[in-house]
Amino acid sequence: MRKRLIVGLSLAALIIALLLLDGYLAPEHSKEQPPPEHAFDLVAWLCNGAICTAVVLVLTVLATYELVGFARARGYRPFGTTAQFFAAVLVIGPYISFNLSPLTGGYDESWGLLWMAIALSCVFLLQAVRRGTENTMENLAITIFIIFYAGGLAGFMTKLRMEVGGSAGVAVLLFSCFLVKMTDTGAYFTGRLIGRHKMVPWLSPKKTWEGFAGGIVITIVCAVVIGYWLDDSGLVRLRERDAYPWALLLLGLLLGLFSAGGDLCASLLKRDAAVKDSGQALPGLGGVLDVVDSPLLAAPVAWVFWTRMFHVVVAQ
Repeated sequence: MRKRLIVGLSLAALIIALLLLDGYLAPEHSKEQPPPEHAFDLVAWLCNGAICTAVVLVLTVLATYELVGFARARGYRPFGTTAQFFAAVLVIGPYISFNLSPLTGGYDESWGLLWMAIALSCVFLLQAVRRGTENTMENLAITIFIIFYAGGLAGFMTKLRMEVGGSAGVAVLLFSCFLVKMTDTGAYFTGRLIGRHKMVPWLSPKKTWEGFAGGIVITIVCAVVIGYWLDDSGLVRLRERDAYPWALLLLGLLLGLFSAGGDLCASLLKRDAAVKDSGQALPGLGGVLDVVDSPLLAAPVAWVFWTRMFHVVVAQ
């Protein structure tokens, strides 16, 4: 437990420090289309989302590697290098698209679907050249699943950072990830204190319905309290002023539910591969997937909330 706390807190502190640096460096115009000269300015690229994208990229590539290991432990043969490459592309894509928007006529979020189509074509080609008809559907399905699960879902973190923009983009990303982790933390301690009824014994024996409910409640409370603080600070302010507190209640509920679901999804994969942890990359915590499993499933929800349902007003 001590090692888990030390490693967990150290990793969280490092990620938070890097993201805060990313927000500090971000230009004021980052929510809007950059000026034309931005597309040829390396410093502008580095200051507008590069650090956040790099953090998500590293975690995604490592999680993809672990997922490939799961598949191989079950006797499947996914195209590992190809999966890592396209998962990385899906994470980097929104960052590149936004910073190239002065040349392309505007930010376009449809590139991800195009890259998935290209990934499918490449996997088909690799299958035909290397393995012929041997387990074709298995190899295709598993490789594309890994690309989408690790890269496609993680890409929504980059999309959220870039579309909201600047320090506000970093703030809503950190806020959303914090709520996701509060679901895990709240469920753990509530389950330890009053947990009696097992949730899914065959999948995750230690999870209880009491812990699940406690995690959701704590997440909603944190969403409302911290959301109001961010609003008072002027850093993150919803355009729809009459949305408080119901929007924050909804955010906490949705992120809590999808966070718990993400954890169970990863447990399902680990059970299938007959492993307890996804890896040994993080002593006391397991593998990278053990850390990002909840944020992965919750990332699209956070993106929809902040950029489509309730828009953020960026203070200038």
